[in-house]
Amino acid sequence: MVKGGVRQFIMDLIKQYSELITRGNLEPDRSQEIAISELNIVREELLSVKPTQKSNNLLSRLFTGNGKKTMKHNKSGLYLFGGVGSGKSMMMDLFFASINSSKKRRVHFHAFMYEFHENMKKIRQIRKKDPVHTLCKGISKQADLLCFDEFQITDITDAMIVGRLFKEIFSAGMTVITTSNFHPEELYKDGLNRGLFLPFIHLLMDNLKIVEVDNQVDYRNKKLRTEDSYFCEKQVAAEMKFNQIWDEILDNGTEELVIHYQGRELLLKNYVNGACRISFQELCEQPLGAVDYLNLCNHVKVLFLERIPILSKFQNDIARRFILLIDTLYEAKVRLICYAAVEPESLYSNGRFKKDFARTVSRLNEMRGNDWHKKA
Repeated sequence: MVKGGVRQFIMDLIKQYSELITRGNLEPDRSQEIAISELNIVREELLSVKPTQKSNNLLSRLFTGNGKKTMKHNKSGLYLFGGVGSGKSMMMDLFFASINSSKKRRVHFHAFMYEFHENMKKIRQIRKKDPVHTLCKGISKQADLLCFDEFQITDITDAMIVGRLFKEIFSAGMTVITTSNFHPEELYKDGLNRGLFLPFIHLLMDNLKIVEVDNQVDYRNKKLRTEDSYFCEKQVAAEMKFNQIWDEILDNGTEELVIHYQGRELLLKNYVNGACRISFQELCEQPLGAVDYLNLCNHVKVLFLERIPILSKFQNDIARRFILLIDTLYEAKVRLICYAAVEPESLYSNGRFKKDFARTVSRLNEMRGNDWHKKA
C-alpha cells in the first residue's frame, strides 16, 4: 500500500500533463491521456516498491526476495508507437524528468546502437567469451531505466544482434521506455533475412506493454502553421522569420545525431524530435548520395535547410545532389523550410542539369504551400 504523501508525488506526472493543457501548451488528446496514464503506472511502481537491505538503487527496488519483478502488468516497460508528431517524445520527456534517479538514461536509439557496436569491437579485442553479456552487464551498472527515442531497425547489423541485446537488458531487470513510428510487427519490414528478426518482435511484445499514441494529428506540423516556408535573403526580415519558425518547434534545445549506415556517416548538429536544421553546404556540397538522403528521411520529418546559394553552370555536381535531395524529401513527404539566396526559379538557371532542375523548382514551390503542409 502506497502512503498518501507518496501517491500525491506519484500523481505529479498526470498533473503536469493536465497543467500543460490548462496553460494552452497542449490540446486535449485521448490517446495521449491513455499513454500518460500508462507511464504514470510505471512511475508509480518504480517509486513504490520497497528497497532491499542490500541496496537502495532503482534496480534493487524492482525485485522482491524471490527475484521476481513486482510490476503490476508483468512487463518491463512501455513501447509507445504512433504517427509523426503525435507527442510520444514529449510524454517520454515528462516521464524521464519525473524519475528522481541518477541511474537513468535517455538516448536516441540509433545513437545507442552505434555506441553498442563500437563497444562490442573493443570487448572482442580483449577476447571476452560473451561480449554481449559483458557489455550489458556494464550497461546495467550504469542505468536501471533506459528511454529510447525513435526506435527503428533499418540496418541488418542491428537486426541480427538486437534480439540478444534486449534479452540481456530484460534479464538484467532494466525498465525500458521507447517511442517509435512503427508497431513492433512493422519493424524491419521487408528487411533482409527478416525471418531471423521475428523472435525479437515476440520478445518486445512479451516484455513491453504496447501503447498506440495516434489521433491522426501532427502537433509538430500544427506548430509550423505558416503561409510560406521558403524565405529569400532579399525579403524583409526573411532570416528572422526562418529563425522564428525554428524556435517555435524547440522545447528543450537540440542534440547532435550521427546517422551511421553501412560504414557511412551523416552528422546532424541541430536535431530535435524528428526536426533538423542544417546548411545547404552540409547536405549538397559533401560527397553524399541517395542512401544518405534516404537515411536522413528515416530520422527527419521536418527539415530546415538554410543558406541555399545561387548555383553556377560550373557547379553541376552540387546541383545534381540538390535535385536528388529535393526528390527524396518530396517522396518521403518531409516538411521543408528553406532560407535561400533567391526564389527557386533563379537558383540554377544555366547548367548541365537545367532541365532536371525544372522539376526541383516545381517541387520546391509545391512544398512551400499550405496544401503541401497538409500532406506532409
